Amino acid sequence: MNFPRRGPRAAFFALLPTLALGCCVKQSTHNTVLDQLAESNRELERVRGELEDAQAARVAMEADLQRDLSSVQSELADTRAQLERVQQEALAEATERTRLGQLASERSAEAETLRRRLEALEAVEREIRERNAIYENVIGRFRSLIEAGQLSVSIDRGRMVINLPQDILFPSGSATLNSDGRGTLTEVGSVLTTIEDRRFQVEGHTDNVPISTARFPSNWELSAARALSVVNLLQDSGVPPERLSGAGYGEYQPVASNDDADGRRLNRRIEIVMLPNLDVISNALSD
Repeated sequence: MNFPRRGPRAAFFALLPTLALGCCVKQSTHNTVLDQLAESNRELERVRGELEDAQAARVAMEADLQRDLSSVQSELADTRAQLERVQQEALAEATERTRLGQLASERSAEAETLRRRLEALEAVEREIRERNAIYENVIGRFRSLIEAGQLSVSIDRGRMVINLPQDILFPSGSATLNSDGRGTLTEVGSVLTTIEDRRFQVEGHTDNVPISTARFPSNWELSAARALSVVNLLQDSGVPPERLSGAGYGEYQPVASNDDADGRRLNRRIEIVMLPNLDVISNALSD
């Protein structure tokens, strides 16, 4: 839309009403407006100051919050590190407890093994003391027979052995006891009956002179038959049969050389062996 251009004169006449109106405003009204304007300026300044204070407080609060956040983050990192350290220490302690538990179990097992071993050795010691006491008692009871050369008593490989020469028991080549032999063995049997809870093995031995008869084809048969003859007489003397056994070794366990008569005489013998308590020995060996 196009408006017609006005000249200076027209503009002047257009301002006349306004000038006339301004001239008509009272001085009091003008002062009031100025007061209101001043009050508005003062309020504006007050609000501006509050805004600046609020902004400064916000900046300070943000700084405090940032410091608090940094402190919390640092404390959180320290706490995490401490937690990890505590967890590692707990794992190490658990591992150590496991190791110590295993070590304690091993030590306990070793102690139990040693305890059983000690008990077994103490049992063996009692067995040896008992054997020695029996040995001393037998020596005393057989003193007259020992002094007469009819028998000897010794400890051989932990066993008490009563050795009786064949010459006082059997005729040559025979398994039948002579009267002197029966008397000696009867006395031996009376002593063996007083030894409780012991087993005795009668062992027959010969020299290496060959024998070949219908009854004794070799020294094996002769030595075994002589051992059984002694077993039967000991049983008749009161020794319980369940505590007796017999064995023949022929010429194969000599105690002397068979090259001369004296050696062969020593090899022809009957040995009554008091067997050790095998349960005690077995327990000692197994432990």
